[in-house]
Amino acid sequence: MLSTFHKIFNLILAFSAVMSGWSSILLLSNTTFNLEIKEVISKMYSNQKNFFFNVKDLSLLLVKDANQRFSVNYQDITNLNNKMNEFEK
Repeated sequence: MLSTFHKIFNLILAFSAVMSGWSSILLLSNTTFNLEIKEVISKMYSNQKNFFFNVKDLSLLLVKDANQRFSVNYQDITNLNNKMNEFEK
């Protein structure tokens, strides 16, 4: 399982290196697609930025949800313990 993740990581790393190198070479050589490449890279950056903000927002929502669930579970357990204590008396 670990070797699978290692292979996937290496594949992603190699793909990223090839794409960045290729893009750098094209941008430095002033090709006819220079503007389009810059536009796509800026879109990728803005989408990446939004992705991380969305992950942050999702994480906050998940934590809030977990806190609310734990709070409700704790109240249920406390109520159950109180009822059991009343029953034992």
